Amino acid sequence: MTHPAPVDVPTRDLFRLDGRTILLSGGAGAVGLCVGKAILESGGDIVLLDVAQSPNAAQWEDIEETAKINNTKAFYYQADVTEAETIPPLFDRIREDVRFPLRGLVACAGISGEGDAVDYDINVFRKILDVNVTGTFLVAQAVGRDMHRANVTGSIVLIASMSGWVSNRGINTSAYNASKSALHQLTRSLAAEWGHPQNTFPGSTPSDTNPNPSMEPRKAYPPIRVNSLSPGHIETPISEAARKRGLTDEWARQNMLGRVSQVQEFRAPCLFLLGEGSSYMTGADLRVDGGHCAW
Repeated sequence: MTHPAPVDVPTRDLFRLDGRTILLSGGAGAVGLCVGKAILESGGDIVLLDVAQSPNAAQWEDIEETAKINNTKAFYYQADVTEAETIPPLFDRIREDVRFPLRGLVACAGISGEGDAVDYDINVFRKILDVNVTGTFLVAQAVGRDMHRANVTGSIVLIASMSGWVSNRGINTSAYNASKSALHQLTRSLAAEWGHPQNTFPGSTPSDTNPNPSMEPRKAYPPIRVNSLSPGHIETPISEAARKRGLTDEWARQNMLGRVSQVQEFRAPCLFLLGEGSSYMTGADLRVDGGHCAW
């Protein structure tokens, strides 16, 4: 049986996230903090994960003040998303601390590295894929398990990039581009698995990942929607080096709006994908790039 459409949700509530906890990996970064604050303002509680031991003090104070004003809650945990063995016990802690089940994920954790392909350090290449792809999968997997455990619907947003659609003109970032293209495919694959039990044939062929496959029908769970969001170039504190090289001005000339985006411009797209306003959207990529890829 399919999950019913939320046709009775008032229009004013299509972007609301009341009674939900949303997890953000890379939560101490510019996008994570900005989107996290927007979630608090929309009625949701947030869990921020980041490799940093603690968030910036002034920014965290702003987050806590926002939570207080909106009667919401914010939690922060230090975590390396690539350390698979630490993820389950971390989620056990989170489950004990939060007041509402996890109903959403915004996977922001990611790194890049410029370098010519013929000289690219293979260890750096592997690290970028490990953080951007494997780390994203591990967090999405843990969130999916938690949603199944709580028997709730949910929405997962993987922060990809327009660089998963096109190569970055004038800057050599083959590992980053490959990783973001992989997130587009990971989005489609998870959306297919978690949208409806009939999306997967019964049983499976024996393999290293599934040595003793069952032929029983898979257990039915409420649907988890999975979409990706592909930003264009974003003005953030870490783009200072790009500004000094004149790259920011060049990037602005490469899109239809003639400017680089601001982190605040990704609040509404994330809220849309997390909330009931996008209830019939899954397996899709929402490209917010100022028309960069359409030119």
